[in-house]
Amino acid sequence: MYRDDHERCPRCHVELVDAGAVRACTACQGQWATHEVLFEMAANMTRPQRPGLPFVPHARAEQLGCPSCGKAMGTWKLLEVEIDKCEPHGIWFDRDELELVLYATFDPDRPRIDK
Repeated sequence: MYRDDHERCPRCHVELVDAGAVRACTACQGQWATHEVLFEMAANMTRPQRPGLPFVPHARAEQLGCPSCGKAMGTWKLLEVEIDKCEPHGIWFDRDELELVLYATFDPDRPRIDK
């Protein structure tokens, strides 16, 4: 990515804006987080004995382009939430998915909220 290029939402193609530790889409409310930011957020929510984040490969027909490099992201399930991940750049969370993952790291027995 060049300095004059901007990260864009893989769903709406709207330019992402800074939203605290993540970048966000103002149209669909999706969020783009680096792996480091996600792990730090999860660590802050996790009980000391809770294991790490279990990324499980998940096949899905639709593949989104990475906001940073444009290449197709892999699809995964993370604590039963479908997410899109670019290994070198980060993880795309559709609206409310980041919140669902973080709550699940804190309380794995919490009922899942379906979108």
